[in-house]
Amino acid sequence: MMRSFALMFATVVGAAVAGCKGSPELAGTSAGAEPLTSSEVAAIHRADSAFAAAANAGDAAAVAAVYHEDAHLMPPSAEAIKGREDIRKFWSGLFDAYQVKITMGSDDIEGRGDLAYARGHYTLEATPKAKGAGFREEGKFLEVLRRQPDGSWGYVVDMYSPNQPAPKPQ
Repeated sequence: MMRSFALMFATVVGAAVAGCKGSPELAGTSAGAEPLTSSEVAAIHRADSAFAAAANAGDAAAVAAVYHEDAHLMPPSAEAIKGREDIRKFWSGLFDAYQVKITMGSDDIEGRGDLAYARGHYTLEATPKAKGAGFREEGKFLEVLRRQPDGSWGYVVDMYSPNQPAPKPQ
């Protein structure tokens, strides 16, 4: 159970660009638009900072608030999770079992108009709230973000994976 949460957590931190390609809702959103400005890139950094701060506080509702209402969370070795409420439940399950400390770093942010992607890396340390072993995980993420009406950016697709290989079945 501990490892499955670790795998799910690792996937949550990223977004899948391929998931947006065929979406009529997102297709063409940024066609012909100007590249992101430095203030837009800073706003995307603020979304990741809000995510990490909320996760470190164990606040599933605040984590879910970084996602669009119809977002997709794509954890490793699991079905995609659709919608802010189900994403909140996913994170709540992790935070109920573990005190987490996550750090995130952006390696690349690119976008046009109201659509962007962020590629980066993370470190997750999880300490069980009950008996059991904790874990430390390093991984990478890919996020697709869309500008919200208030000018902030939120995750539309979030996909992550640990750098360590998945445990082999015995």
